[in-house]
Amino acid sequence: MTRAYCKILVLIFIIFFLTCAKQMPPPGGPVDIIPPEVVEIVPNPGSINISTDVKIEVLFSERMNNKTVEEAIFISPWPSEEINFRWKRNKLRIEFGDTLKENRTYVLTVGAKSSDLRNNQMKDSFSMAFSTGEYIDEGQVSGSVYSQSGVEGTLVCAYSLTDSTDVDPTTVLADYYTQSNQQGNYQLMYVAPGKYRLFAIRDRDGNRKYTRGIDALGVTTSDVDLTEEAKFIENINFQLTVEDTIPPIIKSVYSINQSNVIIRFNEALADFDESTPQKYFIITSEKDTTNLLNIISCYVNSLNPSNIHLTTERQSAISYKIVARNLFDRSSNPLDTLSNSAIFEGSIEQDTVRPNIVFRSIQDSSSGIILAPEIRFAFSEAIEQQSFEKSFLFKQSDTNFVDGKFIWKNPADLTFVPDSSLKSLTPYIMQIAIDSIIDLSGNSLADSVDTIYFKTLNKDTLSAIGGEIVDQKEDAYGTLFLTAKSEQHSYQLMLDQPGSYRFEDILPGIYTINGFRDADSNGVFSFGKTIPYVPAERFFFYSDSIKVRSRWPNEGNNITLK
Repeated sequence: MTRAYCKILVLIFIIFFLTCAKQMPPPGGPVDIIPPEVVEIVPNPGSINISTDVKIEVLFSERMNNKTVEEAIFISPWPSEEINFRWKRNKLRIEFGDTLKENRTYVLTVGAKSSDLRNNQMKDSFSMAFSTGEYIDEGQVSGSVYSQSGVEGTLVCAYSLTDSTDVDPTTVLADYYTQSNQQGNYQLMYVAPGKYRLFAIRDRDGNRKYTRGIDALGVTTSDVDLTEEAKFIENINFQLTVEDTIPPIIKSVYSINQSNVIIRFNEALADFDESTPQKYFIITSEKDTTNLLNIISCYVNSLNPSNIHLTTERQSAISYKIVARNLFDRSSNPLDTLSNSAIFEGSIEQDTVRPNIVFRSIQDSSSGIILAPEIRFAFSEAIEQQSFEKSFLFKQSDTNFVDGKFIWKNPADLTFVPDSSLKSLTPYIMQIAIDSIIDLSGNSLADSVDTIYFKTLNKDTLSAIGGEIVDQKEDAYGTLFLTAKSEQHSYQLMLDQPGSYRFEDILPGIYTINGFRDADSNGVFSFGKTIPYVPAERFFFYSDSIKVRSRWPNEGNNITLK
């Protein structure tokens, strides 16, 4: 047999083997996306007269990421300082360093953030109870956690109120814990009768306490009282926020000309009376504090609210010291007294810089403008108000002028509001005689006429959302603030009291509605505080999404403020 003949036989054998080889599926399999769950637990849920030296065993449906489970185990009341976790495949054994108390209901919660080896988290927290006595407590508290970001795994903590002293979640562990699920829903189960204060904590540092400035916090609108007659309490809800603990400070001060000074703070300040600047700012010579520099006016920069503009009498070429006082940030933190002053050099330069328009809410050649617009302008500096109002024309045509009101937020920020709704699908013109607008030093804007053309939307595309809002608390007070929001649009309403509400002339889309009752009359939602305890303002999130179609108002969306 020749060598060439042998090579041919080998080649034929290889081809035959490959064609007859069994076809196999690719290695691996479908990706595991099934959430793990607790399938068995010892002692049995609901057991009574359990020995005080019990060991708890939890069997999961699959192998778990042990660390995530141990971090999500909550036992109420906490049985001892020392707790040991021992694993054998998918079974967890929990051992305590001390015996349990007699005649006590204990609640074991395996939090929703427990995950398997594929990082699939449990669908919901699992809770069970057993008792070292004759009965098991039956109280339940449930509700939801709301946040702009994720809510899954948020701790919901209940603290027993045994006296009038405020509980401090920054230092004290709660009596009961659970975790919210992916939708933000939670349920505290097997809670003993009594009065409780609840907080929601996004526990970033994992210490099961509230760390200010790091953890997001939610405060309830009232405490909870569980009794034999009221064992089940629902709709105890939270809105999360990260508490601002940093006081405002002066970052810098500089003079831009002989009569204008800008103060830069590290953050925006709460509203203050801009008509009385002497109450908040004092400027003196650095060397002679009796030599005052008079402050004529001040205003907050609307586009950069951490900046405050001061108009002063004519400065000298000396060093000045400015001291701020009686000011707070928007979280009510007072000024840092160690950083509430600064030195700046006075200027003798005259103001020769032209002002300019830095913002306008309607751009040239825009279309689809709403029929009740609030047209806003912001300037680089304070301007003489009458010079703008006399230079502004708003018209539908050369002879059909639109009347309206000028609303000045401050000397550099105004809004023009037409007296009546605009016409549908109609072109409009705004003309501004730029060269007639002057700042407080007499400098005018550029030499030109600014003309803005725009067209309104089609009224037939608009619709409405309506319904009734009821407040179950008869003695409640405060303005009701409602917001209807879709992916593209947002609309606001204010009601003096409960009753009918209606969002008129809104664009089609899928909307959600939320709101609150402004009990402290500050115009914004108040999240509440821990110490001294201040409950959050009462709020609501309407449970259903609302589909709005053109010319088909969506009515009957009734809201109850619990």
